[in-house]
This record gives sequence, structure tokens and C-alpha cells, in this order.
Amino acid sequence: MILTDYYKGEKLTKSKNRFDITASTGEYDTFESLLINKRIFNIGGLSFNYVPQPENHKGKQVDFILSKGNHSITKVFRPNIETLFAYGDINGTTDGCIMLFNNDYKEAGIGLTTIEIFIARGCKNDKIPLWNLLTDGELNNDIESLRQKAVTKSVTGKD
Repeated sequence: MILTDYYKGEKLTKSKNRFDITASTGEYDTFESLLINKRIFNIGGLSFNYVPQPENHKGKQVDFILSKGNHSITKVFRPNIETLFAYGDINGTTDGCIMLFNNDYKEAGIGLTTIEIFIARGCKNDKIPLWNLLTDGELNNDIESLRQKAVTKSVTGKD
């Protein structure tokens, strides 16, 4: 398998950008430590933010990033806006990732309620080949296998 880890984020609060992890394989140490909620909603659970790229964010221009607090997790690249797919790499690691958005996704994140993140360990420099495999449907078995392996997370707390 090329894809090694899976995290499903869902919009569960009134927050415009926050996605709480509702299912995962729970084996990607970077996310297990970085995404922990320390206050307010779902304390001890995991979450991330899908935000417009700040103007002071360095590097290649993208419209959105995944972040947690002040930490940029990955830039989100969508080479084909007609698909519900994106790719990136996990900051500070050698890992690449692909992202799948829910069917209601519209431009600028309107209607976005679910982001699935699939990690490809050691594939930071293979993002374009990962994208090609994804769009050709060659990662479908990996995706389904990881979804089936995922454990549902209980999300509790006040908004």
C-alpha cells in the first residue's frame, strides 16, 4: 500500500474553519501529537483548521492551508478545481498526503463539511505521482482499506 494513514475531519462546531477528527487509523504520530485539543471543544480529541493562506505565508502560492494553531500542517494544492481532490506534504516530515473533500464542496470552502486526509509516508517528493495515481483511480483500494481500518472517534464538549 502506498497510503499508510487516514484522518477524517468533520465540521462539528460553529467555527468557520475547524474540523474535528471523527475517524482515523490513529497511527500517525505527527498528527496524534500535533492535533490534540487542549481547550474549549473536544478536549483531548484531535482537530485541524482549513484556512485561507495568510498573506505572510511563505512559499508557493496556494489558496488554503491545513493548520493547527500557528503551525502550518500542509499547503493545499488543487490542480483541477473540478475534482474534489487535493495534495500536499506534511510540514517537517518526509511525508506526502492527499485530501478528499465532501461532494458539497464549492469554491472558497463554502459547503465544505468533510476533509479526508490520507498520508503517504516518505512520499514528500512524490506528490505529483501521488496526484496522478489518485486521479487515475489507482489509489482507490488503498483509500477503501484505510477507511475500513479506521476507528470512529467520540467527539464531546461544548461549542
